[in-house]
Amino acid sequence: MAATGWSDLPSELLAEIAGGLVELGDIARFRSVCSSWRSAAGAAAAAPPPQPPWLLLPSSPSRLFFCPREDRLYPDLRMPAVTAEAHHRRRRLYASPHGWTLAIDPTDLAASLIHPFTGAVRALPPLPAFFAETDDLAWDWSPHGVMASCGEGLLFCASDPPAAAWAPIPAMADCNASSINYSVGEFFVFEEDVCRTTIVDAVTLAIAAVIPAPAVELPAEARIAVAGDELFLLVKSKWMYLFGDDIDFSKAFRVDHRSVDPAWQELTGIGGRALFVDSLHGFAMDTAGFENLEGDTIYSVTTKEVNDRRSTTVKYSVSVFSLENRSSKKLACRLNKLEMALRGESPSWTIPSLNEG
Repeated sequence: MAATGWSDLPSELLAEIAGGLVELGDIARFRSVCSSWRSAAGAAAAAPPPQPPWLLLPSSPSRLFFCPREDRLYPDLRMPAVTAEAHHRRRRLYASPHGWTLAIDPTDLAASLIHPFTGAVRALPPLPAFFAETDDLAWDWSPHGVMASCGEGLLFCASDPPAAAWAPIPAMADCNASSINYSVGEFFVFEEDVCRTTIVDAVTLAIAAVIPAPAVELPAEARIAVAGDELFLLVKSKWMYLFGDDIDFSKAFRVDHRSVDPAWQELTGIGGRALFVDSLHGFAMDTAGFENLEGDTIYSVTTKEVNDRRSTTVKYSVSVFSLENRSSKKLACRLNKLEMALRGESPSWTIPSLNEG
């Protein structure tokens, strides 16, 4: 659409039109028409309607972002262009629910934060050499800095003022972190092997609380999700793999982590909310208004390798697990028909946002 003529529309009318847009992509396209349209959409960009999570898929050669509500794939979005040399090294990307994505060069461990919905980039110090020795990674972003781990121990890189190097957190030196979640001033560090959660103050980096595992057989797979005062634990025991894809999680628990004596309780339902989990993070969202998202469910990502004589590819699908009837199904979408090149990262959920703060 040409800007000539349309740019002369009254600013009040343009602001009203922009305020009626619900998709983040539509808001971005509206803002790109011309400077007057960008200005009129300022309020819509600063506080867009709630957005359902998208998936960052480690495809090749372009990263793909999948929007379940639109059933649409977006290549790269506004990811910054990389040099031919960097592209050859296949920089690894790990999304956060908070909009930012951690980018790591597997050759020299150069690190940065990339905001795929705005194109912003924030440089980080290179990660220590021992991060090259494993594919395991746990991390999350907070307004105060980035916390990361490749297994044992935790590192922190402050953002205000920007730190010159990653610093270890002595109180967590023996922590075997499998995932890190940030929420409302605190990091939630989860150790899957013992199902223990340690809550760390995001400013002081002091340990605020330690929540041990509930009375449950140590699982083959476990995830946590954070929602305000609530912490959810999802476990899949070793024997559940005998049932194939029909059941995702054998048990689910919740706890009020701010209570005086937090104790896990087995979870029977979460009402109109859904939990979104992957190997990096877990969070909850209200599903009201999102047509193809169901409440009282857990959304996770299933990866299936497809081997032939030429190469190894993968097929991704979104698994929808009902807490009410303890059954699983695939989300009906175009993702189920696609095969993509196998890469080192895993799919990760992110919540679309134009806010970089």
